[in-house]
Amino acid sequence: MFRTAILILSIGYALGGAHADEVLTFTHQGVARTATVHAPADLPAGPAPVVIGLHGRHQSVASLREWLHLDATADRERFLAVYPEALELEWNYGRPIVSPMPVANGETVDDVGFIRLIIDNLVESKRADPAHIYIAGVSRGGLMAYTLACGLADRIAAAAAAITGMTDYQREACRPARPVPLMVVAGTNDRTQMYDGWLGPLGRLMSVPETLEFWRVQNGCAKQDGRDVPHREPSDTTRVWLISWTDCRDGVRMQFYRVNGGGHQVPSFARNSDKETKNFGSRNRDIETADEMWSFFKQFSR
Repeated sequence: MFRTAILILSIGYALGGAHADEVLTFTHQGVARTATVHAPADLPAGPAPVVIGLHGRHQSVASLREWLHLDATADRERFLAVYPEALELEWNYGRPIVSPMPVANGETVDDVGFIRLIIDNLVESKRADPAHIYIAGVSRGGLMAYTLACGLADRIAAAAAAITGMTDYQREACRPARPVPLMVVAGTNDRTQMYDGWLGPLGRLMSVPETLEFWRVQNGCAKQDGRDVPHREPSDTTRVWLISWTDCRDGVRMQFYRVNGGGHQVPSFARNSDKETKNFGSRNRDIETADEMWSFFKQFSR
């Protein structure tokens, strides 16, 4: 079983070429794995908060960065945005419900171990504040975010999962070491990771409400409140309802942005192209998802 980690630093460039980003290269399970680190130009010296962004299935890191706009939030709020890359661009979030998970040297890929390795390196090099490490995943990256909230609850301060619920298998295996603050974003008209769940050939994707109820019970939340998010553009046919759960154990909270009429896209002020709308459904323009994630994350420390 390969578990040796070797760190190599190389330099890449941020989207738009504004300033250089680092690419961390590790050897994990005998194969090279990479993570791109975006640091704001004016980041203060010393350990910083970290948001680990997880791409979707077959989505490149560059595509995630363009889609989620997390770099802009990091630059303004001054935290590190870190983007690991999955082998074959497919995260191993646990037992599969559609097709087998990717393999490295004859073993099922250990992505929980890979993310732990990244966190350990950033903490040991004093770049990351161990009390302020957060996970943000979209689509299959959202499935991975749930797995990390279950398996690395002792290492992360909060998690956000967008445009997916959990699987039945994830729910069965989930034993978080502590309550985990959780933010979820999902569209009710998602045709890819269906809001109401669906039955795959190997297992079941739970509905988003089922997923939230699982975490509400895990976190011991006793109060619920909801409100409309102000609507910005009359041409946008989607609407956002924000549901919050409070009175949870250990002071955690949960937050759910239900995008009524939204498709398999995260809300953003950026407009959809016709191709994106055709392929993924409507994109809400009332909130910037990365900004909402950071507003939620920064309330919590581990």
